[in-house]
Amino acid sequence: MSLSFEILCVTMHQKDLSLLKTMNVHSNFILANQSDENTYIEKSIDGFSVKMISTTTRGVGLNRNIALSRATKDVLLFADDDTVFENDLEEKVVGAFEKNPMADVILFGMRYVKDGVEVKRVVNQNKEIPFYKSFKYGAVNMAVRRSALLRKNLSFSQLFGGGCIYSHGEDSNFIIDCFNRKLRVFTNSYVVGCTDSTQSSWFRGFSEKYFYDAGALARSMFGLFSYPYMLYMALRTKKRSNLSFVKKMKMLYAGYVCFDKLISYEEYKNTLLKNK
Repeated sequence: MSLSFEILCVTMHQKDLSLLKTMNVHSNFILANQSDENTYIEKSIDGFSVKMISTTTRGVGLNRNIALSRATKDVLLFADDDTVFENDLEEKVVGAFEKNPMADVILFGMRYVKDGVEVKRVVNQNKEIPFYKSFKYGAVNMAVRRSALLRKNLSFSQLFGGGCIYSHGEDSNFIIDCFNRKLRVFTNSYVVGCTDSTQSSWFRGFSEKYFYDAGALARSMFGLFSYPYMLYMALRTKKRSNLSFVKKMKMLYAGYVCFDKLISYEEYKNTLLKNK
């Protein structure tokens, strides 16, 4: 029997189910909607179950968990609301899991556009990958077996991502958690769709806050073995940040050290630095 399939999408301030058409969704669909009210909509559209859970909660990790809590299907694909999917999405994603029964997590390809122009295309090989090959992937590339998440009691961190104390990294943190819990992670050559990267709800450039938050993320993911990752983050942004290498490492280390007490960048800047 074919595996069942569901798309889990996080979004904000939606009043109806129009994203179904905007995103070219032809599958079971769950929307976790950050809103100013607490409401629930469930409909059957073209034979598919469509749910929208609107809550006054904030934080992308928390809202991905809300979608996860409502999921019932075998294969779950994570999504943001700025992605437009290919017509054969369900067939290809489910087929990838059926052809590879050892896979708990599969990372798919994606096209990225900015102002209507394609700026990046991630195309993978079909193979199992080690953890250090997973850093370039986000939640929008990821599909999982629901049974694997339940078996390992996995969910998204509520500390990282838009609306959280640390502005990015909930997807990287989740993927590393999958490796730490001994799930098997594969890449697949299928490109699931196109994501518009013209605007971001959290990215404001490779600023001091970006590197401070990345240091906290490193501590969360790797603990005392964070230094190679922090060095990688400083070097990979060499041509994309106005900050010096020394300044980036200083902010990375500050985030790393302050993570134990969950000190935000704003608190670090406004309180700790002034007291020095």
